[in-house]
Amino acid sequence: MGLAVRAYYGLGAEKRRGTRLVIAGGYDNRVQENVQYHKELDDLATGLGLQTATSKTVISALSIPDSIDVLFLLSVPSAFRDTLLSQSKLLLYTPVNEHFGIVPVEAMHAGLPVLASNTGGPLETIVEGETGWLRDAQVIDDWTAVMNKVLYEMDDDAIARMAASGKSRVEKEFSLTAMGDSLEVEIRDMLQKERRAFNGLQQLIAVSALSGVAISIVFALVLKMVW
Repeated sequence: MGLAVRAYYGLGAEKRRGTRLVIAGGYDNRVQENVQYHKELDDLATGLGLQTATSKTVISALSIPDSIDVLFLLSVPSAFRDTLLSQSKLLLYTPVNEHFGIVPVEAMHAGLPVLASNTGGPLETIVEGETGWLRDAQVIDDWTAVMNKVLYEMDDDAIARMAASGKSRVEKEFSLTAMGDSLEVEIRDMLQKERRAFNGLQQLIAVSALSGVAISIVFALVLKMVW
């Protein structure tokens, strides 16, 4: 998340005018890590001279003044999440070496371009320059450059083409039907492959040997307890 704050700050005051970085997700104030991380991010943003605000409800989020640069939404209901995706220009997905990651897929399905770390799951889900961008999480300026591109260099037609590409990719590759078909193909391929011979004797010997080791360990422990 710190990457997102620093990259946004890199736009400069003039280009940040009329925009806002929204950091949204699950939050539990009973979890000390959540509380501490929110404070660290807020301190980072204010330390850079950005104005911040934190909202715990949808109603309070809607009343945030336009002057706020970074808005923290501590818990986001599904309906409000969908509204955020539909009203945004770009989604930043900052984790490094993350697993598959459903967030970029949800964003593309909503027609929102994604900027993500060029590691882990996004390498599979995002197509560079077609449904989003993949950048090194250590090079903040590259992330700022993509923000600037989306906000000020791409016209409405280019944005619309990317939105359509994102939706199409999700439906083709990651929808329930597509993944079900893929699973069926994998299972069919497994069933058609020649089965390996079952060497029962060797496996029984291996199991017996392991059982003997386990019994020996237990017996040794019993002796130790007796002595």
